[in-house]
Amino acid sequence: MARRKKDQDERMDESWLIPYSDILTLLLALFIVMFAMSQIDQFKLQQMKRVLEAVFGGGTSVLVGDSSVSANELQIIEEPQPEQQDQSIPLPEMNTAELVEDRKLHAYKEKLEQYFEKAGMANRVTCRVEEIGLRVSIQDIALFDSSKADLRPDVLPVIENLALILEGLENKIQITGHTDNRPINTREFPSNWELSVARALNVMKALLNNPNLAPEKFSVVGYGEYQPIAPNTSTEGMAKNRRVELIIVREGLITTLPDLRLDTAD
Repeated sequence: MARRKKDQDERMDESWLIPYSDILTLLLALFIVMFAMSQIDQFKLQQMKRVLEAVFGGGTSVLVGDSSVSANELQIIEEPQPEQQDQSIPLPEMNTAELVEDRKLHAYKEKLEQYFEKAGMANRVTCRVEEIGLRVSIQDIALFDSSKADLRPDVLPVIENLALILEGLENKIQITGHTDNRPINTREFPSNWELSVARALNVMKALLNNPNLAPEKFSVVGYGEYQPIAPNTSTEGMAKNRRVELIIVREGLITTLPDLRLDTAD
């Protein structure tokens, strides 16, 4: 009887081995997870480093183990510029020169929007930065009388001030004319082609009254009714299609007529 009790006690003493092995297994799994989480994705790290260097204009990176940060870098981190927060620009795909150009176009976009707001034309003008550059679209009602190509006298000061804003730009500027699909057949304008070209040409001539703008940087294209941005099935759609567009082309971008295809995606 005593021996049987002793054997039972020994078996009971060995029961702690099972939970102990479970604890070891759990600890091993925990260490594996912690080790995996501690591994740095070097590719993503280098990619982030290149993006930050491009945005901040080069300089010493804080991602290479250097514990010191320059005052300039601290200022950039504490006071981010709005252009750097624009999520519509794929930063990893742009080099430093492209980023600088993009910031410039966005700055002109804001400047032009503020000007047209002040001039009371904000509901007739849209500005958008696209792959080709900054596109400024002005509805015809803000510039011309119906079926006419001459700028209204009250619009001339607006064009004069617009020319002042464009001073100093080295970019090429393309001015395009567009109409709706209603046919026109007058002695002056046998078709919408002539009307669209004449409107764009008159806007360019008014801008070039400013001697500080270089004529060789300007070009004019008339598309007639063939590049609508809205259906011509309603009065509102037709009004949107009748427009003159001023395109500030990105520097370094070689443009031909096919490059002027409208980017209608938002």
